[in-house]
Amino acid sequence: MKGAKIIANIILGDLNKIDSHLPIKKVTISNSPDEIQENLYEDVSYVIAATANNVNGVINKNGNVYLPYSLYNKNYLNSRTYIYFELEVLPFFRSFTEIIKKEVNPRGVFRYRRTIQGESILSMIVGDLYVITSLLGEPKDIHLKQSRLSLMPRHIIIMIDFGLGTMAHIEYTTGNQEKIELEWSGIKHIIEFDSDQMKPVHPNDRTLLPLTYSVDALVSSAKVIDEKIITRLDYFQKLMDEGLRL
Repeated sequence: MKGAKIIANIILGDLNKIDSHLPIKKVTISNSPDEIQENLYEDVSYVIAATANNVNGVINKNGNVYLPYSLYNKNYLNSRTYIYFELEVLPFFRSFTEIIKKEVNPRGVFRYRRTIQGESILSMIVGDLYVITSLLGEPKDIHLKQSRLSLMPRHIIIMIDFGLGTMAHIEYTTGNQEKIELEWSGIKHIIEFDSDQMKPVHPNDRTLLPLTYSVDALVSSAKVIDEKIITRLDYFQKLMDEGLRL
């Protein structure tokens, strides 16, 4: 039997953040699902804007579909649909993850501050919590606080106790410009990151922007949705629904 001809990847993402200059395979930026051909061998990855309409346009195409968590829907569950979490694919967090994973029992205080644009704050928080707890361990205790809904900018604070001397202080603020700060004060390592301090001299040099990521990083970290992942995501979703009025 001859192998079926399929495209390697159909990736839905933020076109301003995906760095198409750093792929292993050929990357094609598509403006519409209609531009995606289904008669190619596995040597091309298509990148298209992450919108609900585009998901509906590609979900049944003959290829592996990669969705950001913000577009996750249980109706899309199949063996060729993957989800990815933006925090997990950012270069600075990948480096941080490598350092923490080398420690047998990492202990310390994790501080994370993120300024978010747009209205996707809830899905962003749930996705970030999934990634952070996957790295640091299961939470023993979680507390949430938020500013008054009538006040802008909006602030949300999440405090997590992982036990055994590890804690996290996580803050979200709505704003006009995205920003991430990370600090890890551990027994073995002190790590700091500030996206504002890593912006390129030339604003149009996207390959140097700290909050962009490669197609390869996205594909390698993406996950097939299974019951274990669904259970954890539902837990954080319920936590946010009950703790905040978003």
